[in-house]
Amino acid sequence: MREMKTNDTESRNSGFVMGMLVGAAVGATVGLLLAPKSGSELRHRLYESTGRLRQTAVKGYDAAVETVSHAVDNVVERGKAAAQQGQEAYDNVRKSAANGADNVAKAATGRL
Repeated sequence: MREMKTNDTESRNSGFVMGMLVGAAVGATVGLLLAPKSGSELRHRLYESTGRLRQTAVKGYDAAVETVSHAVDNVVERGKAAAQQGQEAYDNVRKSAANGADNVAKAATGRL
């Protein structure tokens, strides 16, 4: 009977040890799979991420510069056109005023 108890105890102990070893192996495998990357690999990934962010920022900046540049060019062209129209209107009014003054002067001299 003692032998049976010893065999039972040894069986339980060996099962416990086996379970512990299997658990340790599974734990080590999962730990390696989920472990953070090495420092150099992490720095490389960060550099790549910041590089993509930098490229996106540069593209956005370039697009904004182009949009503003077109808007400024458009405003300048409109300003030039408005100045030209203003100059033409001024010249027309001046000519009309000069013609009117001449007509008044002629009419006044003809009456005298």
